Amino acid sequence: MAERPLIMLHGWNDTGDSLDNLARHLRRQLADIQIYRVAIGDYLSKDDALRFDDLQAALERAWTEHRLPREVASVDVIVHSTGGLVIRDWLSRHFPPDASPVKHLVMLAPANFGSPLAHIGRSMLGRVANGFFNRQDGQSVFETGARLLKGLELASPFTWGLALRDRFTDDGIGMYAPGRTLCTVLVGNTGYGGIRSVANEEGGDGTVRISTANLNCAMGHIAFDEQERDGRRVTVPRMAGWRLSVGRTAFRILDGLNHSTIKLDAAASRLGQGQQEALSLIARALTVEDADFEAFCDDCERANLDLTRAPGGRRGKAGFQNTLVLVADQFGVPVTDYMIEFYDPRDDRRDGGALARAIHGKAIQKVHAYRDDNAYRSFYIDTARLHEEVTRAGTDLGMSITAEPMLDTRAEAQTPVGFRTFADEDIDDLHLDVALLADFFQPHRTLLVEILMHRVQGSNVFRLRDQR
Repeated sequence: MAERPLIMLHGWNDTGDSLDNLARHLRRQLADIQIYRVAIGDYLSKDDALRFDDLQAALERAWTEHRLPREVASVDVIVHSTGGLVIRDWLSRHFPPDASPVKHLVMLAPANFGSPLAHIGRSMLGRVANGFFNRQDGQSVFETGARLLKGLELASPFTWGLALRDRFTDDGIGMYAPGRTLCTVLVGNTGYGGIRSVANEEGGDGTVRISTANLNCAMGHIAFDEQERDGRRVTVPRMAGWRLSVGRTAFRILDGLNHSTIKLDAAASRLGQGQQEALSLIARALTVEDADFEAFCDDCERANLDLTRAPGGRRGKAGFQNTLVLVADQFGVPVTDYMIEFYDPRDDRRDGGALARAIHGKAIQKVHAYRDDNAYRSFYIDTARLHEEVTRAGTDLGMSITAEPMLDTRAEAQTPVGFRTFADEDIDDLHLDVALLADFFQPHRTLLVEILMHRVQGSNVFRLRDQR
């Protein structure tokens, strides 16, 4: 590890003071390596007027005023929670992928694809996060950083757009790869205790989900086209594209740690075994060289697999996928009213059979529609349960969609525009076979799915008449 300054950024509802102990632990852990400068960022996160635009712009100004270096691979950075989005947004706006000033980037429980806490009520959020109060006109006003929470909400256009900028770049390498920025993501798998436990959910650390922390992700494109068949028009789905995120980041799940304990804010004498392991991993992530990074990533993957497996062949800790869906028509207009269906394609789709009930009732744990644009949705899927149910059924998994407005071909004059999803005979199934299922549903990651729907105009919408 060269003598690079170390910059540390905290998360939402926090201050730079919360990282003081971590800085001290690292100085001791890396005593043989001179950490000559530690700069701990301290930014506002609870003012309702703030946007992520403001945070990255303020970081840019502070970086300049503090005379931090901008040369390639000249600094190391540790971030916690929302700090991950701040640094990614800043890097993607100000530096080409091959010119990042950050050599080692360590993310502790980052909200890379949002947090389920971001859309709960203010009263619950206050109990979980201990929000502050401002005095305005003699009234106590609870501020949560409302605009930042919109960006942190599950399925937000902000996190979707940020992933397009830095995880699916056209150069095929991206910013996070050996020879560029070496990024390591560490996240716990245990929720909070006490009153804060109301925020806990399986597959999370009390604030972020394991799957939304992981920067290694994938993206699929599905098109529902129109085709002529036996003298009538039908909607036919097809896979229109598939790609994995570029580059590679190290990703490790830490057993027994939650969103708070992972930042090691206790004194050295009070660090538990899990926190000691986290400290060693952080130190390794800050000192790993380009030539050894792929091996480090492989080590992390093996550790995750061991953690997910359970003795005796039973299912271990559940592996969930954060499945993000965006539906739009061929004109690029969002489709906000839709329902995605999974079922046994051998059964009548109106019922869907036992497989449909198992998938929608057990495998799909939660669905969240982004509040400001319901075209964006997050499906929280237990991938082990899904694969078990499909294997038990002995069939492919059928997938289809119903969208409003629906074009009823039996009464087209009453529905001038819409989508051909009204009846079973209007739309075909997309069959997800074993290979596609393996690609589509993987634990501990985010999958972005862009669905293109063909909007149909009835014959009565526009007519031309010859003048005689």
